[in-house]
Amino acid sequence: DMKLADRVFFGVIKPVAIVLLAVFMLGWFGSLEQRGLFIPDEGRYAEIAREMVATGDWTTPRLNDLKYFEKPPLQYWLTGLSFAVFGEDEWTARFPAALLGFIAVLMVGFTARSLWNANAGVFAGTILGSSWAFYLSGQYLTLDMTLSAFLTMALCAFLMAQQVGATDVENRRWMLGAWTAAACAMLSKGLVGIVLPGLALAMYSIVARDFRIWRRLNLRQGIALFATIVLPWFVLVQSRNPEFFQFFFIREHVQRFLETGHGRPGAWWYYLPILIIGLMPWTPLFVARALQMRRKAGQYASGNIPGFNIDGFCLAWAVAIVLFFSFSRSKLPAYIVPALPALALWLSRMETSAREAALKYCAWSVLALGGLLIVGIVPLRGWSKFAAIGQDATDALPVLYAAAALLVVSGAAAVWTLAKARPQWAMTSLAAGTFAFWASMFTFLYHTDAHFSAEKLVENLTNDTKPFFPHLPVYSVGQFDQSLPFYLGRPVTLVDTRSELGDGIDAEPHKALATMEQFQQVWRNATNQAFSVMSPAQYRNFEQEGLPMVKVAEDKRLVVVSRILGVKAK
Repeated sequence: DMKLADRVFFGVIKPVAIVLLAVFMLGWFGSLEQRGLFIPDEGRYAEIAREMVATGDWTTPRLNDLKYFEKPPLQYWLTGLSFAVFGEDEWTARFPAALLGFIAVLMVGFTARSLWNANAGVFAGTILGSSWAFYLSGQYLTLDMTLSAFLTMALCAFLMAQQVGATDVENRRWMLGAWTAAACAMLSKGLVGIVLPGLALAMYSIVARDFRIWRRLNLRQGIALFATIVLPWFVLVQSRNPEFFQFFFIREHVQRFLETGHGRPGAWWYYLPILIIGLMPWTPLFVARALQMRRKAGQYASGNIPGFNIDGFCLAWAVAIVLFFSFSRSKLPAYIVPALPALALWLSRMETSAREAALKYCAWSVLALGGLLIVGIVPLRGWSKFAAIGQDATDALPVLYAAAALLVVSGAAAVWTLAKARPQWAMTSLAAGTFAFWASMFTFLYHTDAHFSAEKLVENLTNDTKPFFPHLPVYSVGQFDQSLPFYLGRPVTLVDTRSELGDGIDAEPHKALATMEQFQQVWRNATNQAFSVMSPAQYRNFEQEGLPMVKVAEDKRLVVVSRILGVKAK
């Protein structure tokens, strides 16, 4: 009985719920400004949004003042709105994705509570929000969390619409909410916003032999609402950019899925270890739940369960997403993050005794993992890739030890609270351990982010003043750091590099220099001051060739030079 379960929940573990909410708020929003915007994704998506705000053109996405049609604009719009309201900074760039992820966690908790009881709601929300993969996706400015959040809203609204006992009015309202969320998912990352839910629905219908569900989708009104939300931008951007359709739909969807040219291959089992690690610290729960479900597998497959099978649909949703991207020839770890909310709902249905037994394995696995990390950190100094980061990484090694120790502490605390028959506090400890561990890892990244971001280099050069000489040429020579334009507050001119902007350069070739020879000619003949950003190796080459320049800023990755002699070197 839901009312009885709610009374038990609020009467017995309300303090746990309050502590959990506080832990989640601090964990989700406390580390957003702890490091510079990383390349390539964070710098890219922050800069596209910055240029939308600066130019007032919210239709055609531009990166470094060049057309960029890889993804739809919703993420850019949200980030641009954040910039317009709060200013341009790391935390404002990451805030929309973090907020959407947090809302998705609350939505999963609300759905589990509505479908079952409050205990299931807290359990589902805790599982999702503190699983490593979902949490990390909410801490970085990428499109994956935006897509995942809207797909989560679509999933939850769909489950609410299809639950046994839902009235026709409730079904229609929740299904229109699901169609709206799916439309936002498509505006976030393209056709996967509708393909993935459709694939999950088809898989569920076939396995559960439940084709009646297609009559409860509110198709006519839903499709009309979906089209009303999605089509205006696609029509407008196509009318202004005739090349859009070929690039966006054919190249970025069909060819990216079928071809390996994007440099992101992976074996068929690519996502298995990612799921194992990404579900931490709750991976043992998944194993226990899967074993618990084995005896019911035949019942689900034969369709003997009356009504809509929520467990079966959640599994179909997760499996459909993992299989879809497993067949893709272009793979990235974050692609399967949209599967995690369905798994969290599925895990929340565990029997209480099985859940508490599995929590012991969660606690011990976290404790053991922390211990293994402590042992594994010791030989890092001798690892060539770690040594390549330099003294910054060596100096920050104590932070890594602290991160691993926090896992040990949270695991030990969970073991102790389980021994005292307090599983709610054990879950709180494991969730807090996740946030504390990754906050420490972010601290390590802050100390070493000069190797992954132009933040410190540019702030040293400009004293954090934007834009940097907006009317003077700034060249990016032989390379393109995607975070550079954002921190300069202005585009740069690419020299002898196309990076991911080849199509944009082809459309507007006057905005780039194709060869080093062209650059040297322009540099030598210019009468005004100019700046260039290049690798240390390229700087040494120009120095040997006698190119008139003076170094004004540098780090281990990049060198900034001025054309005018006499500028104070740093």
